[in-house]
This record gives sequence, structure tokens and C-alpha cells, in this order.
Amino acid sequence: MINFELLDKRRTYIGLQYGTSFIAKQIKKYSKEYAPNSKEIPTHVLALKYRFGTWWIYESHADGHKNMGIPSGVRRYKQELWEQIENQDEFKAFPMKFSIKKLEDYIGQPYGTGDIKELMKASIFNSNGKQKDRKGLICSEYLALCNDEICKYYNLPAWCITPAHFQNIIDANGIEEVKRENGENG
Repeated sequence: MINFELLDKRRTYIGLQYGTSFIAKQIKKYSKEYAPNSKEIPTHVLALKYRFGTWWIYESHADGHKNMGIPSGVRRYKQELWEQIENQDEFKAFPMKFSIKKLEDYIGQPYGTGDIKELMKASIFNSNGKQKDRKGLICSEYLALCNDEICKYYNLPAWCITPAHFQNIIDANGIEEVKRENGENG
């Protein structure tokens, strides 16, 4: 659970979702190899940034919420709306640098369903890094394009990065989850 009151308003954060749906279980199964020593495998990633007096969620998602003004694809929306549509118990926040300019530049791009299929095939055939870039952006590809380090760390293009890659880099660098003072999760 992300406790926004504990986040430093001057920093950017990555939110990792540890989903439990059928699709989330498939993502975990096929991406575990990218974070082999991790206790948990995330199924979705998003960025958090405080701007204009509120926290903003930046993500790419296949599902839109048109009745709330939230489109599918690459989008930005306020924390208050995010709290209404997401199971907050599935998320954890970690400090991570993102370019706000890049986060903003990609808004409006479509979701990349082809990249999801290619990443699953790459896992099955142990060929990640060899697949073609497909139209649209998946969540981890979007954030990889907005972070200067992850693609260099893995020597992979952004469309080959999964949520598990982010978990692995967090674990490898000892980045701590934002927690309450008593040690409980945010």
C-alpha cells in the first residue's frame, strides 16, 4: 500500500503492483527469470510525481475508465482517482528517478498489446532482446523510456523491459520501499 503522506514531494517514485488476477499470474510466471532472486514479482509499474499541489500517477494501461475521464494507453491522472480504481494493497512505492518531461511527452500513446505477447514469447524461447518493437507502449516500456538507467543496466531496448526488471534493479541496488516509521508498509 502506498502512503502518499510519507513520500517526499521533491522526488519521483516507481509504484510496483503485485497483482493476483489470471493475467497477473501469467506475467509473474513468464517474467520470474528477470528477477530470479526476488521474493515478489511485480505485474505492473507506474510513476508517481507531486506537481501542482497533488500527486500524479503516470502509467500505460490497457484498461481505461472513460466514466472517470481516464483513457487507456499512456496517461496521467490524480492520486484521488487512482485510489478509487485500484486495489491499493497490491502496490508498493520505491524512490526512482524519472524525467518529468519524458513522462509528459508520451501521454496519449496507445497501449502496446503486441509487446506483451512478444515478451511472453521471448521468455518461453529465452530470447529477450531479439524481439521487434510493436506499436504502443506497455507500462514497463513507458517507464524505461523515462528512466535513464534501466536500459543501460540491462543493455536492452525499452520494449524488452518488464516490471520484473525494475524489481531486480531495486533489489540489486538495495532500494528500500517507502514505509511507515513503525516499519509497516506504506
